Amino acid sequence: MVRKMERKSARILAFLLALIMLGSVFAYMMKGGPAEHRPVSYRLDDFRSYVNWTPDGAYYIQYFNFTYLAQLESNDPMKNYIDSNLQDVLIGAVFSRAVLEMTSGISKIFVVNYMTAIPLYFVDANMGKIYFAKEDEVKYGNFTLQVRKGGIALVDRTSPIILGYKPLVERAIDVIEGKNVSAGNETYQYLSRINGSFAYAFFMYGESARASFKSGNESVADFFFEGYRYNFTNNSYEKVWALHFIGNYFFGKMNESEKNFEYYKVKNFGDGLSIAVMEDKDFTKVVNAQPNILSWKISFNTTQNEG
Repeated sequence: MVRKMERKSARILAFLLALIMLGSVFAYMMKGGPAEHRPVSYRLDDFRSYVNWTPDGAYYIQYFNFTYLAQLESNDPMKNYIDSNLQDVLIGAVFSRAVLEMTSGISKIFVVNYMTAIPLYFVDANMGKIYFAKEDEVKYGNFTLQVRKGGIALVDRTSPIILGYKPLVERAIDVIEGKNVSAGNETYQYLSRINGSFAYAFFMYGESARASFKSGNESVADFFFEGYRYNFTNNSYEKVWALHFIGNYFFGKMNESEKNFEYYKVKNFGDGLSIAVMEDKDFTKVVNAQPNILSWKISFNTTQNEG
């Protein structure tokens, strides 16, 4: 069963075991004393705000919280589900000990997919020093990019660090310096209303969301979020859905005969954003849970004049 670690040493051990279980893709150095900190010019703390550094046009985005995952048992079904998603997005040419080492480990990874061979990564490396097998350094804007073959680039003067396909890293710098449009223009207003921490989240917006959520040929949403977390008070799993509807749609309530999971709560905002929380002790039920989507019925009364 899932349980909360009670001692700091146990949490650290769980974190190390989690990294090992992922095939040691996150190689880093542990030193006897405090890790040497790197200088940072720009910093973001909450993953929701990462979209404000994300260049517009992403197909979808995934978020992994390793500090959260470290609190779960190695055989936990939610952890295994998230690990399988993680293996699909990490590229060995980037996340290998021969290329990248982080003295303070990794807390979070934010993966932005643009349908390129190498995506854009925002990696929370806990302010520790970064060792990157660079082959060159180039100036771009007010930043220095560390570059290696294959078109991979890294910026370490930010927290999270920016890593991935060089043109995407450059576009992210443009966003930070106000020269490019961010994905946050279309998403942060919704993400900021999705409360709580998450072990894993997936979301999309714009054309990707409109193409994925349709009623017939009509697009019904331009933002979608799905997040997973564990309720340590109730010892149960939670899945959160959020959609910004662009039609006459909203999340409706369910009675006990309609839902096959324990807990269900919805909140609808006046601007079309709807949030649903679905909870159960059985993770399989949570994975399959979906909110009830209803449509406003609009009718018009007409009066005929008799001649």
